Amino acid sequence: MGEPILAIDYGTCSARAALAVEGRIEPVREPASGSVSWPASVFADGGNLIVGTLAERRKRIWPAAYRGEIKRDLARDGAVPLDGRGYPAHVLVTAVLGALKAEAEQQLGGQSLTRAVVTVPASYDPAGPLRRLMIAAAEAAGFVDVDLLAEPVAAAWSPLVGAEPEPGSLMLVYDLGGGTFEGALVSVGENGRHEMIAHAALHDCGGRDLDQILFDEILGLYGPGLEPLLNPPGIGDMYQTTASRTRHELLDFARAVKHQLTDIAVVEDVFSPAGLLVSMQRDRFAQLASPTLARTMACCQHLVESAGYGPDKLGGVLLVGGSSRIPVVTDVLEGRLGVGTDWPGQQLFSPVDPELAVVLGAAAWASSVSTRRTTAARPNPVEQPARWDIPGGRATMVRWLVEPGERFDPGAVLARVRLTDGSLFDLAVEAPGSLIHTHAEPGTPVRDADWLATTLPSGPAPLGSAGAADLRGFERSSRPSLRVEVTARATLKGHERDVTSAAFSPDGALLATTSKDGTRLWDVATGRVALTLSGRKSLVVHGCAFSPDGKLLATTGSDKTARIWDVASGRQTVTLTGHRGPVYGCAFSPDGALLATTGTDRTVRLWGSSTGKNIATFNGHRGTVYGCAFSPDGRLLVSAGAESTLLWDVSVGEAIMNLPGHTNFAGGCAFSPDGSLLATAGNEGTRLTDAGSGSTVATLPGSAQSCAFSPDGRLLATASTDDTALLWDVSTGAAIATLTGHSSTVMSCAFAPFGLLLATTSTDMTARLWDIIYTP
Repeated sequence: MGEPILAIDYGTCSARAALAVEGRIEPVREPASGSVSWPASVFADGGNLIVGTLAERRKRIWPAAYRGEIKRDLARDGAVPLDGRGYPAHVLVTAVLGALKAEAEQQLGGQSLTRAVVTVPASYDPAGPLRRLMIAAAEAAGFVDVDLLAEPVAAAWSPLVGAEPEPGSLMLVYDLGGGTFEGALVSVGENGRHEMIAHAALHDCGGRDLDQILFDEILGLYGPGLEPLLNPPGIGDMYQTTASRTRHELLDFARAVKHQLTDIAVVEDVFSPAGLLVSMQRDRFAQLASPTLARTMACCQHLVESAGYGPDKLGGVLLVGGSSRIPVVTDVLEGRLGVGTDWPGQQLFSPVDPELAVVLGAAAWASSVSTRRTTAARPNPVEQPARWDIPGGRATMVRWLVEPGERFDPGAVLARVRLTDGSLFDLAVEAPGSLIHTHAEPGTPVRDADWLATTLPSGPAPLGSAGAADLRGFERSSRPSLRVEVTARATLKGHERDVTSAAFSPDGALLATTSKDGTRLWDVATGRVALTLSGRKSLVVHGCAFSPDGKLLATTGSDKTARIWDVASGRQTVTLTGHRGPVYGCAFSPDGALLATTGTDRTVRLWGSSTGKNIATFNGHRGTVYGCAFSPDGRLLVSAGAESTLLWDVSVGEAIMNLPGHTNFAGGCAFSPDGSLLATAGNEGTRLTDAGSGSTVATLPGSAQSCAFSPDGRLLATASTDDTALLWDVSTGAAIATLTGHSSTVMSCAFAPFGLLLATTSTDMTARLWDIIYTP
């Protein structure tokens, strides 16, 4: 039996839930009303919080203890006053989610639910507090694993009546809910692999605002009969409570009139508290609603145009939300009612139930959970670290599902991570084995370049197979390996996120380090920050490199750009745009005229360092390209990536060699000072290659993230995934020192240009400086 998952659409006015269990989707009905749409309302009854229809009924008794539209309170998450007591908004959300969970478990026969998919507006910033609050509220309600799913994507999964959008087409999701309007452009994908392109929202333009329009119309027509109830002559709490109760009842009455106008052209009904016979025509309501709907259309027009499309490029419009049932909405979208826009008539896609489209779509998405996973590369028959390709390249570790020392079967899920869009993603394995170590704690950020676990496949590992360098074809030096003494000089603290890379200035006076919180320049002599280069707060800075004259610093980032900075002033001088994904590696040519960059779009690009002009784009990689390095004479460029390591002739822009050895992943690369050797670091070890012939001269064991030659070419440093850095004797291939002190993965290493000073950076948010001396 598959794991049951509860899909929840928590809206401004209503909350809905549906179970995804064994391939079926079952809506969860509210016991008090029998409806699948629960009012998102709360009533404080002493120390208890009553939700849904029961709260709606009690608001007439004591309005001060009632709160609806809690979702709007989340943005400030301040204290919501209920009956003289303040409640944080997310606590009230938890009460509603807890009630949905309890009823769903009752529907399952008492089986516990631990996993939920909660939909959120596309306008919720992936890095902002609202998504975190929704996750926290769901976890407080008792869920262990909480997926977040953007509402437009959920709607695109919903079952439709009649025509369906074609895969590859562009669809506008028009979501007119109870409290807000949200428009989103969605690229329709095969098998539900939809992608949200852009979105826009109006937070004061929903069904409740249409209710208020009818409320005001009724008040204008029948004010004299309502005046004694809405403005009682007496003074005191009793009179104010009566007035508040009447306003609630009149607003509910206006809402009921609106719902009736969906089905009939003229509504006549009695507002009982005042004994008033109220009459309303659909045409009059359409006239009143048109200005509000015109705003939604203008919002859609701006959305489409700002995304670079015209309405003619749309494959159609998907109507979502309970308020989209109103006939005047269809009239507007089909072009039958002018509302001051030039929007052409559109093909309309109709969900089975517009009001339930988001929750039913979320449940369908939840049913596809088995497809939202990745498997680790098949391990070698020795103890190996394992990495996974993570969508978007970045996530947060949620929890490990297998404990170290436990065996696992083929296809087993070892861990669960949360992607940047809030959804959960499973990390699975193809082959059976055992989990030896985990290298990422819950709550820590992880990347697809990280080695997150060490696994051992089933069956014994061959004795003696681990730890020995492959030196076939290498003219091994007959002298004993070098001896060195390593002393920790300084720990550079100040970054608040993973420190991803480091580079020394040509004079060795400055060290640049990069992280999500920006780029810092450190005074090497004092270990203090000399300058901070600021960028967007959400930008992850991946790599950096000084120009040969030390006047410029290049940085690469997650926003698809590289930047060049003036070191003296700390000002950005050039922004390099053209990559179609995050940019990782960068390197200046020896003469400083060129800057090379690499990224997830599988390209290597050359730029004029002074002009920022894209001079050439090298294509040939089949996966993400993580690092690059120029040869000392500037004639060659090496680029290392997820699928291959290529050597390029810079003058003609052609790949002249596909370096053998790495079969899966290589990230760091470096030429020796004399240009004769090329080092590439990857999950299978670090390889030394003859730069002239392309033959492998040594394989140094152990997974590595980065590598760097010492200025005299005698040492090679590697940054390791086991929280250490290693020093190797280049002539013998022997590991001669292990640098310990970092408490997490060592991301990069760099030698100072003079003497033997090494810098290392780590996901423990520090950089370290190490003094190295040769000993007899």
